[in-house]
Amino acid sequence: MKALAPLVQSGDLAPIDAEFGGLLARRAASKLTSIEETRFLGFAAAMLSAERARGNSCLELRSLAGAASPWKDGVGAALPDLDAWRALLLRSGVCGDGKAPMPLVVEGARLYLYRYHAAECRLANAIRTRVRQPHLERTPADSSCALFRTLFPAPADGATDWQAVSAAAALRGALTVITGGPGTGKTTTVARILALLLHENPTLQIALAAPTGKAATRLVESIRGSVDSLPVEEALRRRMPTTSRTLHRLLGYQPWNDTFAHRADAPLAEDVVIVDEASMVDVLMMDALFAALRPKTRLILLGDRDQLASVDTGYVLGDLCRAAEGCGQVHGDALARWFGALSGCTLDAHRDATPERDAVVRLVKSYRFEKQPGIGGLAECVRRGSAAGALAVLADAARPDATRREATRSAAELLAPMSNAVNDYLAAETPEQALDRFDAFRVLCALRDGHAGVAGLNEQIERWLRMRGIPTRARWYEGRPVLVTANDQATGLFNGDVGVTTISGGQARVWFRDGNGNPRAVAPARLPAHETAWAMTVHKAQGSEFGQVVLVLPDEDTRVLTRELLYTGVTRARTSVDIVGDTELLRLAIERATVRASGLAARLMA
Repeated sequence: MKALAPLVQSGDLAPIDAEFGGLLARRAASKLTSIEETRFLGFAAAMLSAERARGNSCLELRSLAGAASPWKDGVGAALPDLDAWRALLLRSGVCGDGKAPMPLVVEGARLYLYRYHAAECRLANAIRTRVRQPHLERTPADSSCALFRTLFPAPADGATDWQAVSAAAALRGALTVITGGPGTGKTTTVARILALLLHENPTLQIALAAPTGKAATRLVESIRGSVDSLPVEEALRRRMPTTSRTLHRLLGYQPWNDTFAHRADAPLAEDVVIVDEASMVDVLMMDALFAALRPKTRLILLGDRDQLASVDTGYVLGDLCRAAEGCGQVHGDALARWFGALSGCTLDAHRDATPERDAVVRLVKSYRFEKQPGIGGLAECVRRGSAAGALAVLADAARPDATRREATRSAAELLAPMSNAVNDYLAAETPEQALDRFDAFRVLCALRDGHAGVAGLNEQIERWLRMRGIPTRARWYEGRPVLVTANDQATGLFNGDVGVTTISGGQARVWFRDGNGNPRAVAPARLPAHETAWAMTVHKAQGSEFGQVVLVLPDEDTRVLTRELLYTGVTRARTSVDIVGDTELLRLAIERATVRASGLAARLMA
């Protein structure tokens, strides 16, 4: 569509967006009355395609209605108002109300692709149905109450223990969302929830899952670590789950037809499904997950709503949390009574609170950064959007675990804070040692391309290693870290898995951790799509933790540089974070919050 060419040239649209808009404009031309109307339809379709690529579930027509048109040839001086635009879309023959399959769906002021509208509607219905199921609520047994009070003793100061509240909600409902920042005890709480559930029913089938292989491994490792300290019998400990899977593997992804083996007519057998890092799950995957659950299966979602949204379309966890907050700040009487029976404690409640409100519990106290006040303080300032507060933390010599310095083009200077950790990694004597030591540091960045992106930083670091006598020109060299960027059932490797390379007898092997945390070797020729991982994007690091983090800001401002990206990057660090970049860019990022267009929260509050 020639009218869209200037928008492609300016970068507002990708070529594929313009092609999509042109295709629908041609299909609708016979149903519309003028070139002007055809252009309006093509423009809306192209903009919708662009918004989907940015992670938005829909296009908010109201944001464009009545604005000046993007073309300057005199045809259509202004875009139509909302009512006129909706009317021409509905008579175009390519847009409907969602009741029958058509390329586009218009609903109120939102324009969707049919696939995403259908998924959002199904998901909203599934969530509402699940949170309103009464069959799991019952009078708790005395032995369950006793164990609950052992696992969650009443706070001495009388404060509300939100971990205990979230556990009570999970024991009561078919859907529970436990959200909170790093170190607030989400997986610790889940370990206790599992102990309570298995105490009541030792035969429960339980699945642990996460969007990426790395996050799935971390989930089961965290639960294992928590189980060891639980005040429960050894027999109960042995029944706790010891493996985890990616969501793709859990649902049986079939790449040849882009479907899942488990769905409504072939549901999962598990009685309990727990998904960590739920902020990374897009609307299509979440729709598939809900569809694969039996009505009585408990689903527990864990995640930090302030982290980056999914790379793909939508932000289901954020929408769920917004919907819960929109239904009131206080939980309901039913949850309060249930919590009181289990714990012997009280919970502020309101009789008009909705089931959606009771399904979402936020953990507020972080234990992880008690010894790293700089990381914790910086993360909180970024989360609240306080640029002044964040800069004050970074300038505070009393908090050396969070620092900032100006951009550098020297890899030696860039890596200076973590040079000892890099040396330890390169000196590793076993694959297991190398995997452990590589997690002690990481260079994170916002972009893939450019000097301050993944490609440029990996090249700089490899050049620096060569200057130190470490050969890095060969494709496979000793110590080369590798990030898997595609899912591959054959090798059991998935997007986000990180491995390390060893060379023995002239043969390269790349080592990854299996579902039990043990190293396993894969020949380079068998690897799915992958890349060098001395540096990686914050998106790819989501779901991981590293000892020291160097977070590199881009050279110039970009729309991906947001509050959520910074918060996610900062909170990947366990012991120190060093931000490298311009102060003004940092300020702009902290003040720029991500807002994804979606109708899910509104549907849940309707």
